[in-house]
Amino acid sequence: MGLNGRAGKLFSGSILKTLDALCVLTCWSLSYIVRFRIAPGGQEGLEFLFLKLAPLLTFITLWFFHKNGLYGSRRFHRGHMEILSVFKANTFAVLTFVIVLYFFAEERLSRATLIMHFFFSTFFLTVLRITVKNHLRSMRRKGKYLRRILLVGNGPQLREYVQRVRHFKDSGIYFVGCIDGGEGLDVDLLEGNYQDIVSKTRPDTVVIGYGASEGHQLEQFLRKNYNDLIPLQILPDLSFSLIGHRIEDFAGIPLLSVNQPTYGFIDLFCKRCVDIVISLVGMILIAPLLLLIAVGIKFSSKGPPLYGQRRIGVDGEEFTMWKFRTMEVAKNREDENSWSSKDNPRKTVFGNFLRRTSLDELPQLWNVLLGQMSLVGPRPERSHFVDKFRREIPHYMLRHKTKSGMTGLAQINGFRGDTSIAKRVEYDIYYIKNRTLWLDSKILFLTFWKGFISKNAY
Repeated sequence: MGLNGRAGKLFSGSILKTLDALCVLTCWSLSYIVRFRIAPGGQEGLEFLFLKLAPLLTFITLWFFHKNGLYGSRRFHRGHMEILSVFKANTFAVLTFVIVLYFFAEERLSRATLIMHFFFSTFFLTVLRITVKNHLRSMRRKGKYLRRILLVGNGPQLREYVQRVRHFKDSGIYFVGCIDGGEGLDVDLLEGNYQDIVSKTRPDTVVIGYGASEGHQLEQFLRKNYNDLIPLQILPDLSFSLIGHRIEDFAGIPLLSVNQPTYGFIDLFCKRCVDIVISLVGMILIAPLLLLIAVGIKFSSKGPPLYGQRRIGVDGEEFTMWKFRTMEVAKNREDENSWSSKDNPRKTVFGNFLRRTSLDELPQLWNVLLGQMSLVGPRPERSHFVDKFRREIPHYMLRHKTKSGMTGLAQINGFRGDTSIAKRVEYDIYYIKNRTLWLDSKILFLTFWKGFISKNAY
């Protein structure tokens, strides 16, 4: 590895850990000074206790920073994402520290001290990260701390890798050239013996990317060069993995799972908590409205106010989705295999109003509370149409990799009712691949902001 590569790696690893540790210790000391030296009524004789707990707090903080990837390469991370990672890691570190103190420490620390440390450390660790990031950006623009990359192959994933690097202009990655490359790479093509090229270009890393149909070339390259000291990185061809992938360890054997959402436990837990709270509070608040609608349906047509329809949800499991009945009771199960149309003669006058305003969907809050649905996600469909669309629409079944939703990205963009299923699937796959609590909040906000009334709701 070249001098620049070693310097950049050292800065992002050992030096950064040392700076973070000093920052945590400084903030811990500052919290003690403010609480027990500056603020009135401070207790005496706690210096040794705080000194004894400092290494534990530092270790826990560094461990959570490591688990959140803050000591790995951050070349392709936006500044706001790094700040969010710092906040998340430090929050869990302080909470873990508090739990450890509660169960194992004989003495009880002032809550004010812990709160002050959380705010001090979050602020100064964030400032430290921003300062380091700006320093690295400045140095990379001057040609320092660069990572020299030699490319090998001509697969589509290699072209995407090059485009991504070009997009992140401050990544500090410099391509020395490409061996066996094709068109569209925008990198100098190098010819000759591999070892001679390596000796001449002195790369820090060799990145290999052959297409799925060229696996034999990848095997040949690795067979010849796996014993080199230069790190080799393989870019697998995952053009068929549309919603994410992850690498698992099975008794020491790496398993690459494709088309699997990359949500972590914390993300799923938070999403479920939001679903429970909003659905429960929502049903309580709108209970009078639900009762009025039920009475209106009962007086306007014969039949029960609620209508349960079998739908396909996450992992292809069937569940009963509840709606307010908006049509005359179906005969001969015609509702299971027929698509809703604007001029359907079975629609009641009151039912038409409910559909136009989307009020007929409100009973699905119960499905959300039960965990069969989420507030946000792809809309579930009947099994008849799932069987039909899976044969006609590419990637259709991937939308069942997450819980169905009352509303979704496709719906706020106008794709509901008798609109393009293919376009709806595009939005659903994008949502599954990029889902965050922030995106869920945005979709919920736009659902209310744009209103429930839609020209395609019938």
